[in-house]
Amino acid sequence: MNGVYGKRVVPRDVRLVRGDSERLGGWWRRRDLSTGEITPVDLSAWSGRIELRSPDGTLWYSRACDEMTDDGHAVANIPPSAFAGDVWLQRRSGQWKCVVTSPDGSTVRTVGWGCWVLSD
Repeated sequence: MNGVYGKRVVPRDVRLVRGDSERLGGWWRRRDLSTGEITPVDLSAWSGRIELRSPDGTLWYSRACDEMTDDGHAVANIPPSAFAGDVWLQRRSGQWKCVVTSPDGSTVRTVGWGCWVLSD
């Protein structure tokens, strides 16, 4: 078996808009060390979750990924009602990440992360 390593996950900052539908997630690819070939990881049998956290790390929002694809994508569709509550008037920014878990639970991998800001 050839050695492989995961591609470095690059932070991605996002702007979320109250009342809009949003899509948030990540993408996992691997590079074969012997050939240099980059291939996506098949996530179709995996589970995924996105999390929005406060600047100090408190979990404010979590949602399962709706789309787990064979080309390495994990995507959560956030409904327009997600940030409609009054509590979100004070929650304007923080950190987000997308985590995927293998079917047997033995592997957990962050495939997307960054900072988020919420605007009206």
